[in-house]
Amino acid sequence: MKVVWTRGNGCSELAELLSEVEPDRITGDLVGQCIDHRADLLVSRRFPGSFDLVNVAVPLDFHPDNVTRVVSAVAGGPHSFLAADTAARIGRRLGVEAEMLSAIRPGDDPHDAEVLLDHIGLSLPEMGGRVMEVEGISDLVETLGEGALLVLGAPGGSWLQRSMFGPGARLRSKAPAGAIMVRSAPDRVFRWMGEPVFVSPLRLADDTLLLHHEKVLAVADRGMLIGLVRRESLEGAGTAAVGSVMEEAVSAKVDETIAEAMELEPTFGNDPIPVTDHHENLVGGLSLPVA
Repeated sequence: MKVVWTRGNGCSELAELLSEVEPDRITGDLVGQCIDHRADLLVSRRFPGSFDLVNVAVPLDFHPDNVTRVVSAVAGGPHSFLAADTAARIGRRLGVEAEMLSAIRPGDDPHDAEVLLDHIGLSLPEMGGRVMEVEGISDLVETLGEGALLVLGAPGGSWLQRSMFGPGARLRSKAPAGAIMVRSAPDRVFRWMGEPVFVSPLRLADDTLLLHHEKVLAVADRGMLIGLVRRESLEGAGTAAVGSVMEEAVSAKVDETIAEAMELEPTFGNDPIPVTDHHENLVGGLSLPVA
């Protein structure tokens, strides 16, 4: 996982624990920087507004030297798997136990919580999980024990409300080794694209057939996507230039979601979908399906 981080207490330490390679500090344009670094996750001192380009993790009074266990609170929301995965990664790097907790109100049926833990556990088999009856999140925090780090999904409301009046304020005062709040984002094209696959418009059709096996191929000139060419068009073109038989360009944008890019699958099938920035520069190729 590629992690980038911004200035803030605990951000560099958390980024080091979560990244599989050396994490990069970024400043300025978060969108452009995350795309340029092919980031999977941003570690930031706060959630950056409506930003949903990559997953985000925010450390709250995070003290890695004090952590003796990591607890992920999962509740079935959109961020639950990211919270559990983050806890598992931290536990592995620090060499401490990581556990999932699904909190329910006293008297509630635990069935749905147990199903959720089993579902997440299929992807994170090293993590144990249990259901706990609590009155509220403050009760959950009080049961964690000394040296526990809590990882949980982002609640609703503004950052100011969460910091001053919401669970975040209670967590900072009570979580023994701090807390990590996470917010997940949809998979986007730049995270999964490979190198661009293309042909020059001046290349001969016969030569292109020998060099490429794709049924649909991007045509690029000076780094810009200018068209597509189909193998069936090349087969009848002989020594004509590719540009003479190409058709209108179609591409996925580098910051689109994978779901949006999949709308082009009928056109490209198993061939790489050309990926462009917002100036039509060819920056990659996306092969479906992705993980």
